[in-house]
Amino acid sequence: MLTAYLGLCLLITLTPGLDTAVVTRSVLLRGTRAGVLTAAGCALGLLVHATAVALGLATLLARSAVAFEAVKLAGAALLAFLGLRALWDARRHRGSAADHEPAEEAAGRPGRGERWAFAAGLLTNLTNPKATLFFLAALPQFLPADPARALPVALGLAAIAVVFSMAGLSLWALGLGRVRRVAMAPRFRRIQERVLGVTLIGLGVRVATE
Repeated sequence: MLTAYLGLCLLITLTPGLDTAVVTRSVLLRGTRAGVLTAAGCALGLLVHATAVALGLATLLARSAVAFEAVKLAGAALLAFLGLRALWDARRHRGSAADHEPAEEAAGRPGRGERWAFAAGLLTNLTNPKATLFFLAALPQFLPADPARALPVALGLAAIAVVFSMAGLSLWALGLGRVRRVAMAPRFRRIQERVLGVTLIGLGVRVATE
């Protein structure tokens, strides 16, 4: 049973989604460290979803259409905001001195940029109700019948999913960071920001209309 769950976690990790898009944005705009911090924020958000399911709290969300819709629209709005910000950065950097600076310097003070990167990952995941629904669907399939063991086993399985998410997104950030060093010409940076902006806005519209 554990092998099947590990395979499921691996499959989910390898499937690109909202978390992947946000980590990609952080790496391209602020560097590898920001991408890893965004991955950590995503993993923490996933842990919140998993813990809520394990404690039985997320059932309320699954049963309430109003709550589900509110969380979904909040996530869509956040993605649209991130997309608009990327488009604004592309416009702001056009012809400015930022074209001659490393991305980390152009992004502002390191501490502020790092906090924003972590918060972006956390908020993106927290406002994605699909994470809750995944755990609601998956965890019961692997829990023992003994109620006394169900909670600790559920928390353990949740921790495994979080580790997979953190590892997968961090490796993606590190790999993308290497490519970023080669492809950080000012014009290419602006193209990246525009493409990311349009992609994130498109994801936000998709989430809102699903």
